[in-house]
Amino acid sequence: MIDLKKSFLDNVSVAKKSFLLLLVTTFGLLFSGALVHFGLFSIKQEVNHIYSDNIAHIAIVHEIQSICNTDLKQPLHQYLSKTADKSHTIRNLQESAQKLNRAYTQLQTLSPEAAQSLAPLLKQFNTTFASVNHLPAQNDTKSVTQKILPKFDTIINDCNRICDNIITDKLDTVASIKTKIDEHYYGTLISTILFIVIILLLSAILARSVYTNLRRLIFGLSDIVAKKTRDYQELARQLEYKVNKEVIKNREKDQIMYQHARLAAMGEMIGNIAHQWRQPLNALTVLIQSFSIKNMNGTLTQEFIDQQVEEGLRLANQMSNTIEDFKNFFSPHKEREYFGVVHALKETLDLVEFFCKDEHIDIRLIAKEEIRVYGYSNEFSQVILNLLNNARDNFKHKNMQKDRKIIISVEKRNHPEPVVLISFVDNGGGIDEHIIDRIFEPYFTTKHKSTGTGIGLYMSKQIIEKQMHGLMTVKNITATMGTNTTYRCAQFMIAIPLK
Repeated sequence: MIDLKKSFLDNVSVAKKSFLLLLVTTFGLLFSGALVHFGLFSIKQEVNHIYSDNIAHIAIVHEIQSICNTDLKQPLHQYLSKTADKSHTIRNLQESAQKLNRAYTQLQTLSPEAAQSLAPLLKQFNTTFASVNHLPAQNDTKSVTQKILPKFDTIINDCNRICDNIITDKLDTVASIKTKIDEHYYGTLISTILFIVIILLLSAILARSVYTNLRRLIFGLSDIVAKKTRDYQELARQLEYKVNKEVIKNREKDQIMYQHARLAAMGEMIGNIAHQWRQPLNALTVLIQSFSIKNMNGTLTQEFIDQQVEEGLRLANQMSNTIEDFKNFFSPHKEREYFGVVHALKETLDLVEFFCKDEHIDIRLIAKEEIRVYGYSNEFSQVILNLLNNARDNFKHKNMQKDRKIIISVEKRNHPEPVVLISFVDNGGGIDEHIIDRIFEPYFTTKHKSTGTGIGLYMSKQIIEKQMHGLMTVKNITATMGTNTTYRCAQFMIAIPLK
């Protein structure tokens, strides 16, 4: 709704005001130019009128005066002063008469009224000029002095008087027209100045209104921007708080999942410990029973005792070393350090050596040289152990009773950046294509819930990519695995940057 209390310009938009300002300025300049052009054209017409109707008349009248005063009187005076003969005087007077008649004819064309006032004099002149051919000899100039010269003087004086009157009238007319031209000029000048002032005032009013609206708009936008900025800052703080909160939750979640993965690995290792201890415990049992049998038979000797004690200590040391190996594997190393990849792989394979032999899993480690990386040795071993357990479970799931093969290869790449590549390949038939993209998702497992948690591969990827700043991928390939048979295999690739 339009506010009636506001002025008209306050209710007009900035765009319309700008257009109106441009329109007023443009048409004002065009009208000013047209007004000036019209004024100059009128002045030009007035000047042309003065020249054609007055100045030309005055020039012809002045020429008639000059003919009468000079061309007519001078030959007669020369004749009377005996400086010209009769024939020369007659010829000069004839030429002057022709000039006078021509000038009179022009005057009739330009100003019939002025020519009419000179008509009687011209008639008298022509009558008097008829007697010129009868001029007496130079020794008898009395008739010229008494008859011809007075008539010519009278005609010339009357001609001068009439011509002076005509010239005076024409000059008065010119003065009057000049006054009109001056009035026209000053009127045009004042009108142009007034119109320009009006245009400038209108332009100033419109420009001020546009400036005021733009200023209000800018201040309004500044307030809006400031308010939006505050809102966005508040939103950013809230988002930052929520993101930090979610990051903490995810870290806690990952930590819990990592602990679950380690506990699951510990369960696997406890089984391995029990498996590795079974043979030494059986040997210790037989060793202890041998003392009783020898004693009953009376064949217990010091040499036998020393031999059996030495064997018992060897078995005890073997069991103690097994405990130490698993203790080192699960000890929490929080500091990053340089460690050898090949050495860490060998230690991990030593931990699973017994169950791999029992389950007929052939593991080959291919490495040309030791390569040191910067990271967490135990976490890296945990990743390899997860891959080994995953391959072991896959062999069981697919009922592979023989030809269970795993190849782990290590190599260095310098392009596009220096990294160590660890390839883990098992010939367990690969991974189903419809689930291979989800294999690293948390809690995703192809095992039964009672045997799998689905966090082993997820945590392995988190360790490699977040803690060691590397990359872990998986794909299906075909390989011979060092035999003449081609197998469908799963290949896990681990890339760790070298520093």
